[in-house]
Amino acid sequence: MGFDLHIHSNYSDGLYSPSVLVELGKEQGLTGLALTDHDTLNGLEEFRAAGEEAGVITIPGVEMTTQYQGEELHILGYRVDYYHDGLRCRLEKVIDTRIERAKEILKKLQRAGVDLCWDDLEKVCQDTRGRYIGRPHIYLALKKKEIIGEDPERAGFQYYLGPEGVAYVPHQELQTLEALDLISKAGGLPVLAHPGRLENLRMLKTLKGNGLAGIEVFHPTHSPEVRVELLRIADQLELFPTGGSDFHGTAGAAQMGAATVERRFIEVLL
Repeated sequence: MGFDLHIHSNYSDGLYSPSVLVELGKEQGLTGLALTDHDTLNGLEEFRAAGEEAGVITIPGVEMTTQYQGEELHILGYRVDYYHDGLRCRLEKVIDTRIERAKEILKKLQRAGVDLCWDDLEKVCQDTRGRYIGRPHIYLALKKKEIIGEDPERAGFQYYLGPEGVAYVPHQELQTLEALDLISKAGGLPVLAHPGRLENLRMLKTLKGNGLAGIEVFHPTHSPEVRVELLRIADQLELFPTGGSDFHGTAGAAQMGAATVERRFIEVLL
């Protein structure tokens, strides 16, 4: 059926454990999966073991939120050595910075009159198996306290936590070129996630020159026209195309398998 190469577990901001994700993938008939938790490698050992037991191809990955010339780029790293000391140590520092960012967001919310504290956030993170804390956790805390109600269009998220939101704090954890270097040194292949969300892709040639190996063509937010254009760009720049659902397990969001990539595109990962 294909490969879903963009999923998240409860080691970052997903709902399910790595082993449950493998079970779900097998139930849906997917050939393979990649676990791409935000800024952590800690779920990958469980993920690979579950894949071997279930007969599902599992590719180790990570997703890093980076900054490039003032723009936020998400970089996926595939086939990384998840025991690589340099990568693991740098990601631990990134998580420290993320925790400080979460605290700054809470301060901004409180200054705006929103009754949300660190204890509220810890309650929604109690099932998180790693140290990662991000905006999805804060969003969930806002919903649990009914500060945000039903939010099918995620207008509440944007109002409080989006780039123009009252409590937005920009990422300052990693520069894009550093992330490319980290992934490459850990034996991985760096890929630009969901490029269809970006206003322009002029930076791709520079990123390619600094180690970028692929771009995520197949993603639930990409229209058929965008996919065709991204395939053209990938071919032109000799970047391999990947794809995935960006599955977190949350209701109303894309489900596992909502976007997949065919094996013929990703032989370099296998």
